[in-house]
Amino acid sequence: MNKRLLGTAFAACLLLLLLDAQARAQGAHTLEGRVALPNGAPPVQPVRVTLTLSGRRLFETFTDLSGRFTFTGLRAGNYQLTATGDDRTFETTSVTASVSSFGSAPQSFTQNIQLRLKAGDSDGPGATVSAEELDPEVPERAREKYRQAVKSAAEEKPVQAVKLFEEATKTHPAFYAAHLALAEQLAKQQRYDEALAAYRRAGELKPDRAEPYVGIGVTLVSQKKYEEGIRMLRGVVEVDREIAAPYLSLGYAEMMLGDYKAAEEHLRRAAAPGKQPVAHIYLANVYEQLGETAKAVEHLEAYLKESPQSANAASVRGAAEKLRKKLKGVK
Repeated sequence: MNKRLLGTAFAACLLLLLLDAQARAQGAHTLEGRVALPNGAPPVQPVRVTLTLSGRRLFETFTDLSGRFTFTGLRAGNYQLTATGDDRTFETTSVTASVSSFGSAPQSFTQNIQLRLKAGDSDGPGATVSAEELDPEVPERAREKYRQAVKSAAEEKPVQAVKLFEEATKTHPAFYAAHLALAEQLAKQQRYDEALAAYRRAGELKPDRAEPYVGIGVTLVSQKKYEEGIRMLRGVVEVDREIAAPYLSLGYAEMMLGDYKAAEEHLRRAAAPGKQPVAHIYLANVYEQLGETAKAVEHLEAYLKESPQSANAASVRGAAEKLRKKLKGVK
């Protein structure tokens, strides 16, 4: 069996281990919530939410367009949730979340985060709604449908949210935020072709904004249309290399097509401290396929360091141990 087949076998094995870990982790707890501005609306841009325990950072994620976030695979304990401020309208805000265990069954806990306005903000809560909502050309009926849709999305009612976002876009076809939010909800339901159409319409409305193009690229990768997704996402990062969103999907697609050097570069950016720990798992596969087993082990260990309570942790430890034995020549 050649190196590439061995690497592919490693990737398949690791992915199976991860899926098995997720199945066995049904007893792990979930902590979810919603980040909201003082007026109750979700922030216009995604907000970074960090989960810490006893001062140690465990996980990090970003809110979706409805302001929601989720952390899974948690043990009982008193956690701290921190929503990072945007340096313009709201402060960094931290709250405590208690995850208690009653029996062995998995349980879900909710802790919302109410953002605080920055000191000296004289405009008050009303100034924190999206620019699109404040646009006088957006009819009140479209704004109301948009607000209702955001609320439905926050309440995990995706079918209703899609219907309301569609009504908002029909009432005002130039409603950029509604098209973008509609695309996100459609993608979450794996209605990929419809999501692509909505992202493209948003891109037509605001061709200078990166979000629609990132959405198109990520959706194409989700459809396993890797070459098309790579072209789109590479175009985004060529314009703005500092934007974080494209790198994980871009590196994953490059890995799946065997372009390991490009995948290495982009996945390393996605795996930078405070970003997306799962990129370390993809990097481990890349290095295994490149024959750099020691680096593969390093990235599995990095994943475990950043996500020690992940539902995948036990399987990743197992994969790392197998690679260590391979390094030592142990069968």
